[in-house]
Amino acid sequence: MRISKLCLLGIFLTVALMASAQKDTTRIVLLSVNDMHAKIDNFPRFKSLVDSIKGCHENVLLLSAGDIFTGNPVVDQYPDKGYPMIQLMNLTGFNASALGNHEFDYGQDVLAKRIAQAEFPILCANIFYNEAPPLDIKPYVIIKLGNGVSVGILGLIQINEAGLPDSHPSRLSGISFKPGIEVAPDYKWLADSCNIVIGLSHLGFETDVEVAEKMGTFDVIIGGHTHTLVSNPREYNDVLIVQSGSGLKYVTLTTICLVDKKVVGKKAQILEVQKHQHTDATLDSLLAQFNDNKELNEVIGAAIYDISGNDELGSLMTDAMTSIEPLEIAFQNNGGIRVDQFPQGDISIKDVYKLDPFGNEIIHFRMSIKEIKSLIVNSFNREKELDLQVSGLNYTVFINSEGVATDAEITLPDGSTPDEARLFETGLSSYIASSYTFDHADEGTSLYTITAQSLINYIKKNKAIEYKGVKRAFVKQVE
Repeated sequence: MRISKLCLLGIFLTVALMASAQKDTTRIVLLSVNDMHAKIDNFPRFKSLVDSIKGCHENVLLLSAGDIFTGNPVVDQYPDKGYPMIQLMNLTGFNASALGNHEFDYGQDVLAKRIAQAEFPILCANIFYNEAPPLDIKPYVIIKLGNGVSVGILGLIQINEAGLPDSHPSRLSGISFKPGIEVAPDYKWLADSCNIVIGLSHLGFETDVEVAEKMGTFDVIIGGHTHTLVSNPREYNDVLIVQSGSGLKYVTLTTICLVDKKVVGKKAQILEVQKHQHTDATLDSLLAQFNDNKELNEVIGAAIYDISGNDELGSLMTDAMTSIEPLEIAFQNNGGIRVDQFPQGDISIKDVYKLDPFGNEIIHFRMSIKEIKSLIVNSFNREKELDLQVSGLNYTVFINSEGVATDAEITLPDGSTPDEARLFETGLSSYIASSYTFDHADEGTSLYTITAQSLINYIKKNKAIEYKGVKRAFVKQVE
């Protein structure tokens, strides 16, 4: 009889965890992913991998740590936005998912429909409603396995300095949030009610470590948000913390051993999905249907050379914005640049939506140079790094010895100094306009065009696109 490598892996993990065999030993297997971002192409192989592991182990839970949506136009532009992910997750057999910040990207009404279609709960304990809950989001779930072991799973979502998850603020109306690290201890009682307690966290790796130090009642924290590939998971305050990168490239296999229903050992390791040799035929067929989208596959232009990195891609995106009347200047935040490269060759509509999936409108401001400097400096100080790509000017941020931006120098494309008394026609994405702190007397007016559409139009018009070596934003340390 042949034994699969995955079965052998389970045997080896058990031997390692249980140096001395005991009669009432139970093994629970957790399979976890995070930040899938609608990357559906690996799902047939992923489901086959999951099924193989379930064929070797009696007690297996499949979990997601959030950010199911946003990142693949086949899913994001589907008539029922996001539905392909829910259908594929249902067919693969997910048991629970944390609420990720990008779950709000389609708006609350669409999210409510996707939650209703999901055959697994969406979990978040640090979300609060000003009125009757419009979303069926539970703080936790307790799963009772066939062997009598109960598993408590608590969901947590990240919030930024504004106290909101990183999504467009307009999509978060009627909802408030508290820091996950403050809310998690309210659920310590789960340890008294369950044999295993799991934090299904979309807080980010560093915050997961802080939560573990504060709340050692978790057995495992399955993390997301920071796209961290934890290749060698280890324990912090006796809490095992895992995270599986992003895009469904990897899955974490965690084995928990119990004796008399008490946890006595746990170990985790990363599995690479592409290395699994088989696929699921049903999902292969379904994937082909989803990807057969003539509109998205339309070629609209070509990159003469690779267009790589935030500088080149961001310059392309902002040039597309300034091609719209009356804009002279435009800014794009690095967080909204969602691919690393347009490779040399054809560019399709699908490629544009992969780069810019959020549906942000272009907001027109009339801004002085002083106001533009406040935007540049404040954006840098959010993370102490360059954050804004630009069209219509070049800028240099001046930072002190602590890495804090104190001022900025602005020049026009011809190298001249702009008129301080003039107001410039400036375009910002609606995300920057609503989420960033900057001085502006003008409240801004929507141009009723989304940034992705401006880029589609720009590439269609210009056909051959070249941005090799383009860089418009710089940093200089001053004494």
